[in-house]
Amino acid sequence: MRKRWHKGAALTLAAAMLCTSGFPASVQAEEAGLTDEAAAADAGTDTREADNLLQDTQENGGSDTEPAADVENQGTNGAPSNVKAETDSDASDTESEAAQKEAVSQSREVNTLQIPAAEVSNTVEYLTLQPGETSSAVNLNWYAPAGTEKAIVRFGDKTVDATVRELTTPTKVDAGKYTDTGKMVCEASITGLAADTEYTYQISYDGGQTWSEAHTYKTPAAGSFKFGFTSDPQIKENGSTDGQGWQPSDGTNQTGWATMMKKMASEDVSLVVSAGDQVEDQSWGKSSEYEAFFAPVEMASIAYAPAVGNHDRHYMFEDHFNLPNEMSVAGMDENGVLAQVKTTFRGQNNGTSQSHGNYIQATSDEIANSSESNGVTPNAEGQYDFAERREMETKGNYYYLYDNVLFVTLNTGAYPGGNDEENAGNASVPSAAVENEAKGIVDNFRTTLNAATGEYAGQYQWLIVTHHKSSQTVAKHAADSDIENYVDAGFEKVMDEFDVDFVLGGHDHVYSRSYVLKDGQRNAERLDNYHDPDGAIYLTGNCCSDMQYYTPFASVDKENNADYPVLANGEKGSQAYLKGQNAENPSDYLPVGNQEWNQEYSPSYALFDVTGNKISVNVYNLAGDSASPDSELIDSFSVTKNADGGAKAKGAENGTSSASLNLAQEGRYDAGMTNADGGVMEIVGYNTVTGWAYAINGQTGNLTAIPVKTLTSGETVDLLDGNDIDMKSMIEAACEGFTYGDMTSVAVSADGTKLAAAIQAAGYTDSGRVAVFTCNADGTLTFEKAYETGVQPDMVTFTPDDSKILTANEGEPREGYAEGAADPKGTVTVLSLADGSAVNVGFETYDSAGARQALVNAGIVLKKGADPSADLEPEYIAAGNDAAYVTLQEANAIAAIDLSSLKVTGIYSAGYEDYSTVAVDIDKKDEAYNPKTYESLRGIRMPDSIALYSVGGTDYVVTANEGDSREWGDYLNEVERNFKDGETSLTGKITANNSGLSGKVVFFDSSDYDGLDTNLDYLFGGRSFTIYKADGNGLTEVFGSGSDFEAKTAVYVPEFFNCSNDNTDIDDRSGKKGPESESITVGTVGDKTYAFVGLERVGGVMAYDITDPANSVFANYINSRDFSADIAGDNSPEGLCFIPADKSWNGNAYLLAACEVSGTVAVYNAAANEAYDPGSVNPDDEQKPEDTQNPDSDKNPDGSQNPDGDKNPDGSQDPGAGDGQKPGAGNGTDVQAASVKKAARTGDSSDYGLYLLLALAAAGSASVIVIRRKKTQ
Repeated sequence: MRKRWHKGAALTLAAAMLCTSGFPASVQAEEAGLTDEAAAADAGTDTREADNLLQDTQENGGSDTEPAADVENQGTNGAPSNVKAETDSDASDTESEAAQKEAVSQSREVNTLQIPAAEVSNTVEYLTLQPGETSSAVNLNWYAPAGTEKAIVRFGDKTVDATVRELTTPTKVDAGKYTDTGKMVCEASITGLAADTEYTYQISYDGGQTWSEAHTYKTPAAGSFKFGFTSDPQIKENGSTDGQGWQPSDGTNQTGWATMMKKMASEDVSLVVSAGDQVEDQSWGKSSEYEAFFAPVEMASIAYAPAVGNHDRHYMFEDHFNLPNEMSVAGMDENGVLAQVKTTFRGQNNGTSQSHGNYIQATSDEIANSSESNGVTPNAEGQYDFAERREMETKGNYYYLYDNVLFVTLNTGAYPGGNDEENAGNASVPSAAVENEAKGIVDNFRTTLNAATGEYAGQYQWLIVTHHKSSQTVAKHAADSDIENYVDAGFEKVMDEFDVDFVLGGHDHVYSRSYVLKDGQRNAERLDNYHDPDGAIYLTGNCCSDMQYYTPFASVDKENNADYPVLANGEKGSQAYLKGQNAENPSDYLPVGNQEWNQEYSPSYALFDVTGNKISVNVYNLAGDSASPDSELIDSFSVTKNADGGAKAKGAENGTSSASLNLAQEGRYDAGMTNADGGVMEIVGYNTVTGWAYAINGQTGNLTAIPVKTLTSGETVDLLDGNDIDMKSMIEAACEGFTYGDMTSVAVSADGTKLAAAIQAAGYTDSGRVAVFTCNADGTLTFEKAYETGVQPDMVTFTPDDSKILTANEGEPREGYAEGAADPKGTVTVLSLADGSAVNVGFETYDSAGARQALVNAGIVLKKGADPSADLEPEYIAAGNDAAYVTLQEANAIAAIDLSSLKVTGIYSAGYEDYSTVAVDIDKKDEAYNPKTYESLRGIRMPDSIALYSVGGTDYVVTANEGDSREWGDYLNEVERNFKDGETSLTGKITANNSGLSGKVVFFDSSDYDGLDTNLDYLFGGRSFTIYKADGNGLTEVFGSGSDFEAKTAVYVPEFFNCSNDNTDIDDRSGKKGPESESITVGTVGDKTYAFVGLERVGGVMAYDITDPANSVFANYINSRDFSADIAGDNSPEGLCFIPADKSWNGNAYLLAACEVSGTVAVYNAAANEAYDPGSVNPDDEQKPEDTQNPDSDKNPDGSQNPDGDKNPDGSQDPGAGDGQKPGAGNGTDVQAASVKKAARTGDSSDYGLYLLLALAAAGSASVIVIRRKKTQ
């Protein structure tokens, strides 16, 4: 590591003691309100103490040749000791610092300290911070007045000497441009700083007698910090702006730059890295431009790490920045290792420019006239030898370790010539035919990277390169010869060689992000979230000051480049690129490496949030104006390295003879966010053609595309990457007059060509939209058209033949039932893709008094006084080609729709779980699985998700019986009873004495509803799933899982039985809805068909073999939740999607589970279990697991026997067969599952219910159809 050594240790120590004893007189008098005399007296005391300390140091052998770093005072626990010296209390400290910052902000136009006129010799100009060699250090650089011989810096409790030197004289001194003649450059390095600590610092030229105003700098926290990335402020003396977009209030680019720095400071960045072009003037610089560049007060409080841009190749850059570990140059330093390279470039298409190369051929006229160019005339060889430019093209290669990131800044400001076959015969481009001059420059880069990685080996997790001329850009400089020369000379190969993670460039005044690139090729899918990418990501920063912007395809500097850039469509060269202007798909004409770009003619910046092995990047444009600026997010992505996906979860019954199915987790997508209320990863669909899955992120509103096809099998869970698609922006741009509210569901067509998304409007009574997109091979979507739906579309699905799209439109009364509040009608929209017609199928047929009463008589639950057309709320749809089945959750019903006539052909009760015969655990206080029966208790199934499959030409409907309450405005249909306080169930039949209950139980408030038995108590949901046969007799229940889910989770996760999805407390959900069966899908593995049921609360997925529907048996249970924390692993499966083996990328079957609380999508492999022995399974035992858990479960709480299991909940026998009307005309398909979502969660803390099936069908007039219930054998 390079060291700077300082003399005068004893004097420095004395000055440090003076600092710790108290502020100098001028500072104390101002802050403490002392008189001049009193302040002078205090200062005299401090001086005497310093003199004594100096004498003691000399007497004890102190040497004036020791390094300042060895004599720095150390504060307690690394904290700056000057904090207490400046204030009387923590409160006053905060107030004074705030006042001081405000005063500084208001008093300074440029970064020059404000002092009395009599003390102008103490002026500090152009003050700036650069990073030190590590994050425990920081470098300072400023200009001092002419004649300054020494300077010291008091930095917290440290005082160090600064080096003072003369300015470097430019090649040509133009008094109108260069106004700093005679001033002195001061540099200081502060080391030994503590992490996450704010330091105050000041500067003195008179040994500490007087001090400059105070500034602050805060070091980064260990393991977690933010840094900003900017490019091309290119401050121009005349202040001109681009004029196309964001406009500063005073019309100057300096204001844009200052506003951007202020915004970054508000984000608590401690470092800003720049891709260069700090100023505009290329001809040795302008003092006025640097003055404006350093004007923002943040330049004195945030470390700024510049790259040398093509506009910065002058000595003024070197004089203004104190760079850490800057590489030395052969011929300029005795230990120099970098070689200066002569560059002969004079322009992209002609030889007229004199501002590019550093050793350029003069024309015959220039030689004859000895024409001057920026103070240089042709030499004896006929060359313009710009020595200053050449020196500065080699300087600016440096590096530093900032926490766990190794930053390396490289100088690509030069214009290497040669390698220009297009102009080889053009006499006006003499550099075209020479050998590629970039090779020597790239060799310097390799040398710099070798030095950096060698010095800090083993100390960094990330390697980030910053430089100026982006090699992966998309606008005016996309075809430049000099950039092509860098690439041909191996610039990007060097990035690969050193495993660079990010390459941050600029120059092209447009924002762009590349794919992950290696060997110049895409090495990953189009993604926004990466895990261990093999290659580098290249960012190009847009202009950050509003000075000038370039637009893709508008123009190029080199118009005749034949082979560069290489485009996404395989074409090459300038003219091929320019065809993108009028192309139908312009992205085909972008350079092949480009993934994203943005040009909104606004100052742009990026924020990198570094937390250990993860970096999250957000890129912003300034919005609003400089008077009230805002930031608009234009890109966001993250990279995680060396992430451990953890051990693979396996099915509880894997490999056993009783299980026909093995389940094992292979992968996981993690959105990087969790929410105890859910709504992160909600619904997931899969494109069987492209291999991409699509999951709704309800928190961001984005649709996340996940390349599941990239899944690899290893020792641990494979962490999948993803790409966020901004659906809101696309839909708002295409749907004029529609106000976007929420995306609730997504589905992919069977042929893989289309994706449909259900979109709710912002107004809860407004019609929604179903947006249809074309699916592209890279996972992106192209908007086709949006179609109007009913109110609040909550789920979307395709028919198996892709001819129709259906949406379930809930129409919830989101402002409650108060007078004047609206309760929109629930409908199902059927969209025909052939002609684009969309029809809303409603339930108005059932609004007549007779029809409504028929529903009530059939056990359909309706709010008293409400019309069915408004009260029925379609939740999920399972669609065949001819018929669809729709859950009406709150009504505990299933509707059948004929897709030819577009009419509702029947509404059927989903039935109830009979807890007089099926034991249930509703006691949350005993912290154990203790199921009991209750004579008066029923569970209202209230099915959520629904799926459809076919066996032998007969359709079967499968439902997950979640349960859901209504909580809108002041309305709530839950009643909580605390048995510990002596409360009873609503009927009074369940008491603490006769049940042993001691906790809270949530009951359904049946007082406001028709269709229920007033002699019974009801819970929300069934804690189960049910299979119904759909035939000419309507819907007939053929199988119910009963209490399986509770009984089996009590065995498999006994310590977390009935815990919730936001805590791991045992029994937490027993008094509500138990495990809460939320989602269901069906799929075939081998020769068996399975139902997969997601448990929302305790987590995991239950699998049942439903090949023989009436004799369905439990197959396996997998839970990849991590119970070591309340929210970890895969928590709360909300949406399931099955991938058949013949439709997957590798011939294996998979199940995707979107988990809304953990924000993950789990990928489970599903395979036939070769150890399975059908003879080892007892179907009756499988359906009655509670018998093994509670020997006394055949008794009621009062000790009496349960009623005969053949009887219905009310004690009557099953009704006879109906009139033979089939609920729908459909034949279904072998496997058809609903891929859908819950939108607004209602009554999240409510419970569930169970068993009974009656029926109603409407054909012209409403008539009641009963549904048969399979009797227990």
